[in-house]
Amino acid sequence: MATSSMLRTVLPVVFFAVLLSGTNGERCNTSSIQVETFNSGVVVSGGDTVFQVELKNLCPCAVTNVQLDARGFATTVDIDPAAFRADDGGVYLVNGGEPIPSMATVSFQYAWDHFFQMTPRNMEVDGPC
Repeated sequence: MATSSMLRTVLPVVFFAVLLSGTNGERCNTSSIQVETFNSGVVVSGGDTVFQVELKNLCPCAVTNVQLDARGFATTVDIDPAAFRADDGGVYLVNGGEPIPSMATVSFQYAWDHFFQMTPRNMEVDGPC
């Protein structure tokens, strides 16, 4: 009876440890990057709506070189290129390619007459994790 109780306690812990195991961020991929866009409610001159983009790193490791697909992206307001800039062919680099710590958020705003879908395309785990 005591063995059964001990197994019920130990097995979930072991399972959870195995689930989280991995080296160099193997458990991190583009699905670890959350991108949300919000209508800020602000309208700039010319009638374009300002949208707030928040990219959050859900990976337990820092990530670098985060790229987003944002085909057709355009804006009528300046965006700090250190936060978000064109990389190549509809792909955009976030945070200048610099590390984004685990659970950290990078934000920027753009203005246009409609929302642009932005999806994670690529990222790298920053060092051992």
